[in-house]
Amino acid sequence: MEITTIEIRNITAHGLCSDVEGMHHRKTLPVLSVVQSVHGSYEIGLDEETPFFTGEGGAFVAPAGVRQDIVHHNGDGGYMQARWVFMNVVLNGMFALEEVYELPRRISPAREALLSRWMEAISSGVSVCARYAACYELTELLLSEAKKKPCAFEDTPAHLRRFVDEHFAEPITAETLAETAICSVASLYRLFQNHFHTSPHNYINSVRLGKAAVLLEERVDSVAAVGAKVGFEDPAYFSRLFKKQYGLSPAQYMQMLEARRM
Repeated sequence: MEITTIEIRNITAHGLCSDVEGMHHRKTLPVLSVVQSVHGSYEIGLDEETPFFTGEGGAFVAPAGVRQDIVHHNGDGGYMQARWVFMNVVLNGMFALEEVYELPRRISPAREALLSRWMEAISSGVSVCARYAACYELTELLLSEAKKKPCAFEDTPAHLRRFVDEHFAEPITAETLAETAICSVASLYRLFQNHFHTSPHNYINSVRLGKAAVLLEERVDSVAAVGAKVGFEDPAYFSRLFKKQYGLSPAQYMQMLEARRM
C-alpha cells in the first residue's frame, strides 16, 4: 500500500520526576505510546513478550491495544525522570500506523539523541505547530525502524465485498469484518464510508436484500423462508427493510412479478 497521507490525532504528552523505585503497573491504552526514561530505567513487558530494560535515555514503543507491564527503576540520586507521548497516527485516512507497520519495541541506541530532541519538542509545547511538527518527526523516526506488515491493503474493499457476498447468509459482525480486513473496527467504519458510502451493517443488509429479490423471483420459497436464507431471522424486520429499499413489501414484490408474467 502506498502511503499518501499521514494524520496525527489526539496528542498527549506528560512526564515524571520523582522517587518511583519498584512502582509496578499494568495497562492497555487505545493510543500509540512512546515512552522515554531520561534518568533511570523502565523494565517493560509488552503482551506476552520477555520484559526488557530501556536503560537510561532509552525508550519503548507500545502500539494501541497492547498490554504494558511496567516496572520503574530510579537512577543515581534516587529518582526517575521520564516523559511520554500518546498519539494516534492514521494512514490514508483509515488505517492506524500499527495496523500497517510492525513497530520497533524499543528505539535503537543510535537514534536516542534524535528521539530525545523530538520528545522534548513535543513536551515543551512552544506552539501547536511546533508540537505537531515534532510528532511527525517522531513518526518518521518510528517508520525508519518499522517493518511493513505483509497485508494486501490495496485489495481490502474488493476482499470485503467478496467476503460479504460469500457469507451474507451467516451472522456477520463488524468485528468479523475487521478481522477479515486486518484492521480495527474504527478503521473498518472509515473504510466502508470511504469506499461504499455507508456503514458495514447497512452494506450487509443491502447485499442480503438484493439476494432476497433474486430468490423471490424464483417463486420457490415463502417470504419468511427467503428472509431466513439471506440471513434475516426476523421476518417482520426483513419485510420492513425490503420495503424501505424496493418500495414494496416482499409479498407485494412477488405479486408484482406474478402480474408481469400473466
